[in-house]
Amino acid sequence: MAFFVVARLANQFAFPPHPSSVLWLPSGLTLAFLLRSPPQRWPALLAAVFVAEVTSVLVHPFPIPPWVSGLWGLANCLRTLVGACLIRHFVGTAVLLSRRWEIAGLLLFGGLVSPLASATLGSFGYTFSSAPSCFVDDWVNWWLSDGLGTILVAPLLLTWTPAALRPKWSRRLAELSAMLALTALGTHFIFGDPAPEGVRASLAYVSFPFVLWGALRMGPVGAASTSAVVAMIALWHTTHGLGPFGALPASLPEKVLTLQMFLAILGLTALTLAAVVAERWRTEELQHLLVEAGAMLASSLNVHDTFPRVARLVVPRACAGFAVWLASEHGRLEVLGQAGWSAARQARLEGHLPPLPTTSKRWSTQEGTAVLAPLRGRGQVQGALVLMSDDRARHAGRADLALAEDLAHRCGIALESARLFAEAEQAIAARNEFIVLAAHELRTPLTSLTLHVQSFDALLRREGASKAAREKVRAMSRQLERLSQLVERVLDVGRITTGQMEIHREAVDVVGMVEQVAGAFAEDAIQVGSELRVEAEADLTAWWDRGRIEQALVNVLANALKFGAGHPIEVRVSREGGDVRIEVKDHGIGIASEALTRIFQRFERAESSRRYGGLGLGLFLTQRIVTSHGGAIHVESQPGEGATFVLQLPVGEQG
Repeated sequence: MAFFVVARLANQFAFPPHPSSVLWLPSGLTLAFLLRSPPQRWPALLAAVFVAEVTSVLVHPFPIPPWVSGLWGLANCLRTLVGACLIRHFVGTAVLLSRRWEIAGLLLFGGLVSPLASATLGSFGYTFSSAPSCFVDDWVNWWLSDGLGTILVAPLLLTWTPAALRPKWSRRLAELSAMLALTALGTHFIFGDPAPEGVRASLAYVSFPFVLWGALRMGPVGAASTSAVVAMIALWHTTHGLGPFGALPASLPEKVLTLQMFLAILGLTALTLAAVVAERWRTEELQHLLVEAGAMLASSLNVHDTFPRVARLVVPRACAGFAVWLASEHGRLEVLGQAGWSAARQARLEGHLPPLPTTSKRWSTQEGTAVLAPLRGRGQVQGALVLMSDDRARHAGRADLALAEDLAHRCGIALESARLFAEAEQAIAARNEFIVLAAHELRTPLTSLTLHVQSFDALLRREGASKAAREKVRAMSRQLERLSQLVERVLDVGRITTGQMEIHREAVDVVGMVEQVAGAFAEDAIQVGSELRVEAEADLTAWWDRGRIEQALVNVLANALKFGAGHPIEVRVSREGGDVRIEVKDHGIGIASEALTRIFQRFERAESSRRYGGLGLGLFLTQRIVTSHGGAIHVESQPGEGATFVLQLPVGEQG
């Protein structure tokens, strides 16, 4: 039905002495039908085209012999078949006119080459049917008619796809409708002038802004639509003697021929600009996609989670099928992520993967194209990445390879990061295991040595040894106690790392516990010249692990005496709602602002260990103990003004 309507319209542009229309619109219609259909359906479509062509000739305004009708139908079918085969072979299987070479292919194969067959057979049949005509004139008119019909109608059908108006299709459709309405009004004003003179006779070129507007705003669909509107209105007015071309001092066929040339230039200019715009849009879209893929790969070091997400991101925005493989230690390929994949697509890889590729490559089959890129890590090929498309774009090889290589590079970086992280985790686990084992091994001889020192101290007392000798033994005992505490800290770090630190809650007299811990530091405070003050509210009871909280207080107080030596140390205990607040304040060297959070990390110190010593574990253990009770710890400090450590602990409940 569409063919008959278009053919009926095209027959309105048939003028004596030439039997063919000056604008044969069905040429673009049939070519677009074949390009949008799989080759398996071409025989049925061509048969329908032949019947429609012959039938349309029977109602031709000029008397045509039956055998000429059949020859014309055969000629037009041959034109459609030649154009579709050439475009499909040399341009691609999915022609959307969104690339410059697709425009060139449509012009060359659809507008120039394929009409050669129809023009030759059609003009031959009419010339030798005893009709008074000139073969050369008929041939030129027929060739131009088919070519212009292809250039005007085929882009309209090839560009109007569901994806052309996405996203926000309703808004884009409304904008396109307004654009076409304004184009129609402007074209009517330009070509509907009954007597254009002077400047008005050259207003035909004012139609260019309308099609350029469509190309820049809407891409190929806008360029094709506005070009078609301009062409139909201009042809109508010209055949009625109106406008710049209708007023030319020439015959009607010559006027229409001149207009044809103008419309061809107009349409091709608009389509070429639209293709450039579409390529720019596609480049920007792919750049955004690569940025999103990079962010997605960087969001997690678990490639079994990120690679499938990247696959779902890439399909269908960049391709129809995507897959990533990683070679295992035994050489087998493991799928890390895929989307849009099927057994048919897997079959396209036969002969290409395995083995793993060393360079990127692209190939085509009857089903479409495939791009294979290697994933590299540690200077070796670790896997492969594949992009697949269900169409063949003959001249898109460089862009396809660039996209695949960029994605493969990003995936390779993600694989390498995951490998390095796994190796770091293994190294940390081995280190922690060694530390715990070493601490356990140290604990036994330390216990034995401590018992021997205690026995030796008792022996010196019984034997009445000198005071100096006994003082040296007590110094040995203090150092052994300090070494035992360091070993216990290392063991606690191992328990925290492995999640084995247990909390045993009991009723704790907070004030009594704080005073007891502070009293244990009384001798140390005197030695460093610091006064230790304790201020506490009475009758504070909490459900804590007493041993762990004492350990936390010991760490904080030891820290205050170390960095606040020679200045007062203040300990305050108060109740704040359902929490107990313990503050330990010194007036020492203070802490730099950039170190306020870092000092709670494992093996971290605000000052050099050469000057103040320590392993950098005390505050780390304190924070873990406090958080395991549901509390929090923070420090307030300025360099040179001391530091205040605040432990905020919930009272807790009996458990």
